[in-house]
Amino acid sequence: MKSPFYLLAASVLLLTGTACVRTSTVVKVDKEGAGSVIARYHFSPEMLAMVDQLGALGGIQGAAPQGPNLAMIGEMAKPDEESLAADASNYGEGVRYAKHELGKDDDGWEGYTVVYEFDDIRQVRIDQNSVPGKAKEFVESSGEKLDAEEGSRITFDLKDDTLEIHTNIAGAGVNQMIDEEQLAQARNMGMKPSEALKMAAGMTRGMRVGFFVRIDGEIAETNAEHVSGNLIILSDADVSQVMQDPDFAEFIDQTVENPEAVTEEAVKELYDDLEAMTIEMSEKVTVKFK
Repeated sequence: MKSPFYLLAASVLLLTGTACVRTSTVVKVDKEGAGSVIARYHFSPEMLAMVDQLGALGGIQGAAPQGPNLAMIGEMAKPDEESLAADASNYGEGVRYAKHELGKDDDGWEGYTVVYEFDDIRQVRIDQNSVPGKAKEFVESSGEKLDAEEGSRITFDLKDDTLEIHTNIAGAGVNQMIDEEQLAQARNMGMKPSEALKMAAGMTRGMRVGFFVRIDGEIAETNAEHVSGNLIILSDADVSQVMQDPDFAEFIDQTVENPEAVTEEAVKELYDDLEAMTIEMSEKVTVKFK
């Protein structure tokens, strides 16, 4: 089961043939367990322009039979406060909408930043349902079902002055970046799965997905593998670069030939070899506040 962010990207890629979305989620937490969730979503100018063109031609609803509702993409890029506030609970009990801001990122991708606040980090959960605005509705309009018990998830605990971050991102598997149906189509066309991925990589140019935890204050001690100041990197991927990586291509081809070889150990070994992807390998990260 893919994460909602990859599902969102894959749906748009299949229907528009262009790069789609870049997103980052930062959980900021202080020593008392209070903090905020900062989610950023930005959509490529090419994708938004294509959707506008389809709309002008009156073909946006019929562009992809039985696919997602493309008319919703414009709404996702410019969500209103009501839709964002309604989805605060997607991040856990007691999480509440604080503010949001529309705008473009440094590369001119259009989107928004939304901030949610919480008083107890132990109630915060990042999973399949943790998407704000119309994103969840868009993915489900394609016939996909988001299940909070499947795919990647991040939960937290706080014991005295130590934050615990529980994550299965590494163990969730490489299937968060591949589509089995597309690979099957590639085989039927006589193509290696890696060849199909390379073709798709050009359409994902600029797409990036990341999850981070920022400590409000200083870190006294942590077992996190990837730390920059007070920022802990749980995952960060340049999707296009990953899809073009020779190690990734080789792994995908081997996976199709022998699915039983896709063990948690094999996937983690692959992550170590991918230069365009940073993944926290530990399922339990501890952070001691200073």
